[in-house]
Amino acid sequence: MYFIYVLSLVSLTTSCASKFTNTEAVTSLSELYLAALEEVILTDSALNRSMEYISIDDVQTPALSDSDGQHVMEFLRTKYKVDVYNLTYEQLLKESLYEDNPSNLRGILLRIEKVELANEKNEATLVVSKYRSNEGSTSVKLTLQYRDNNWMVVDHISLKES
Repeated sequence: MYFIYVLSLVSLTTSCASKFTNTEAVTSLSELYLAALEEVILTDSALNRSMEYISIDDVQTPALSDSDGQHVMEFLRTKYKVDVYNLTYEQLLKESLYEDNPSNLRGILLRIEKVELANEKNEATLVVSKYRSNEGSTSVKLTLQYRDNNWMVVDHISLKES
């Protein structure tokens, strides 16, 4: 009986320990989003020229808590020294945040279009796009891994450029 008890305890402890690492990776969703958004911002840097703002459209993705969302926005605001919004394309147009033509934004719109988390590998795949105008946009598929308490891009595939 004692042997079964010890075996159960070891099994439970081991499964909890492995779950902790995976949960830790998932709870750093803001860091995952930041790593992916930073990668996309650096992609086709010509689209960033004279940008007045960054807007993040994440309505199709797992939601960040209010504090995590604020962390992401504040990080980008500080790093790029522009206003950061959480607005869709349609909302940007309603706010008149475009140049002469509504298809030409005065900033960049980042869309997190798809997120797939693979907890057992501490890995995530995201499809993220950056839009500035009909002639200036890009979409990428990123694979990130959680290593040494950080999300790192391990694969970057360009899906669309215009």
